[in-house]
Amino acid sequence: MNKAKIDRDIPAAYRALKDAKIVEDGKIDAGFRGQIATFGAAVSMGSLLSAIAFFSEKNKSDVPREKLLDALFLIIQTHEGNGSKDCKDLYQYAAAHPDCQEEVLNAAIALKLAINLYPKREKDEKQG
Repeated sequence: MNKAKIDRDIPAAYRALKDAKIVEDGKIDAGFRGQIATFGAAVSMGSLLSAIAFFSEKNKSDVPREKLLDALFLIIQTHEGNGSKDCKDLYQYAAAHPDCQEEVLNAAIALKLAINLYPKREKDEKQG
């Protein structure tokens, strides 16, 4: 974990939450916070590629957690010279760059912190 890099990534994470359509009507589903924490734990306890594969499965969670992978990749793409521009998604990037685990974990921490910047939408709250 690199605190300076996490701080650098928070503004990109804030934008990525909107761009990945995690934020809707200015709010974010409360379940995304738990899911990004689960992603970090899955990477730490297993491997980056297995965590990405697990989170890629659709309809296995209360929230569309695959959107978190999209947001993480958007953050990674803001880093200069890392080769992410040649990849189409986070899986491709991680497969091509086996040493990127810390970079992705830093982005995941920044994303978890940026989630706090938005008001939460509870499950029973009606969406537009």
